[in-house]
Amino acid sequence: MVQQPVLWTTNRIFALAIGIILALIGLIGFLIPAANSTGVQVLFGLFHVDTTHNIIHLLTGIIGIIAALVGQARTFNQVFGVIYTLLGLLGLLPALYFPSGAYGHDNGLFLGLMHMNAADHILHLIIGIAAIAVGFFVARNVPAVPRSPAI
Repeated sequence: MVQQPVLWTTNRIFALAIGIILALIGLIGFLIPAANSTGVQVLFGLFHVDTTHNIIHLLTGIIGIIAALVGQARTFNQVFGVIYTLLGLLGLLPALYFPSGAYGHDNGLFLGLMHMNAADHILHLIIGIAAIAVGFFVARNVPAVPRSPAI
């Protein structure tokens, strides 16, 4: 039986890259100290994260890596893109942060679960829209690098 070569499509490379980056960000988040008594951590001096946020990044990253390796990269990019774009948009609504004022100068936790700030929302929107573009608009089985013709 002849085994087909693995095609590294744009969807597959994107899912793997996002997976690795998010898994690393999740792991790094566990290594940085809290910036204040609310449990918020400031990742790279810009992004607000906490334990819940780090777990979500780590799990999303692992799912992205697995999806890329088992041939479900396009589906991952589509679902991930929609979820992260919605997360970026919903994060802009102050009513979704509670309990308000319970965390010192914080405006509350997003959906009562985790710290997020404007930088997080912008990043979620950018990677969500990019994943939607790749997942929905890049052809399914087109290799990322065209093969050279056989001689």
